Amino acid sequence: RLGMAVALNLSPDVLVVDEVLAVGDVRFRQKCMEAMLRMCDRGMTLLFVSHSPARVKALCDRSILLRDGMLIDDGDTHKVLERYLQEDGLG
Repeated sequence: RLGMAVALNLSPDVLVVDEVLAVGDVRFRQKCMEAMLRMCDRGMTLLFVSHSPARVKALCDRSILLRDGMLIDDGDTHKVLERYLQEDGLG
């Protein structure tokens, strides 16, 4: 939580976030999402690692799908998420 709070107050050009929204209470997660959306709107690059399709969809216009360290798909978030969900039996 501390690392995320510091990052959100520095206004970085690039922000790498790895499952940070899997921790913390609902208010913390919502505040982080809103801050990241504002930062992306201002042109920040976000590298967002997550297993949450809803969060990826909300934050990213381009996505990559990795499996066992190999690049499986790269492109439009909706297309990549569709493949992710289909291959994992969730779609």
